[in-house]
Amino acid sequence: MKVIRAICRFFVWLTMIFIAALMLMMVAEVVLRTFFHSSILGATEWAALLLLFDLTAMGAAVLSNRMIKVNMVTARLPKKVQVILDIVLLFLCFAAIGYTAWRQFMYSMASMENGVRYTTIGLPQWPFIALFAFSYGVGAITALCVMIRKIVNATKGNWLREAELEDMDPIFVFGKNIPPRIQKLMNGEDPDAPSEGEIPKTADGPEIAPETVLKTEKQEDEGKGGTV
Repeated sequence: MKVIRAICRFFVWLTMIFIAALMLMMVAEVVLRTFFHSSILGATEWAALLLLFDLTAMGAAVLSNRMIKVNMVTARLPKKVQVILDIVLLFLCFAAIGYTAWRQFMYSMASMENGVRYTTIGLPQWPFIALFAFSYGVGAITALCVMIRKIVNATKGNWLREAELEDMDPIFVFGKNIPPRIQKLMNGEDPDAPSEGEIPKTADGPEIAPETVLKTEKQEDEGKGGTV
């Protein structure tokens, strides 16, 4: 998973850089057309390339649990059923993304053999298509790794952990600053259970400190009628 996380972070930074470049190019295109009656040579093809790079963060989307989901029904199902459905969907995701990556790679090889180039900017197409195929291949492997993680934890009985985390990889999302609730889930603990030494809250009022209880008991012993 360390290699997958590193590659996904690379594509996240790559996507951020090219999104910024796409925005700047759009602004420059508008300014040139409005005030100078000119245009950037090959602006349409550059925009297509930059937009293509913006789609390379598929693996990061999986690890961040940012894939679009409609879980109005599944969220009401038992935790075990939720995890089983996640495993099935991750397998389908792996198959679909992996097939797309393979077809794109084959297309990039055909493009290289035929010497296909962009009409205006003159760059060969195959390196960009191959990078797109590689990023989707990483996305497919990422989905497979998350699926295997869920299967392993399900066999260990950690259904609650996988149901709560869904597809998220906490190390990728939070790094070293993992929230306490997520850390409990990663340790196989119930996040709603009080930690060792933690004072549980009462149903009708605030927490009761131990020193308050001792003081009240001492007042009762002295006949002062203290109450908690």
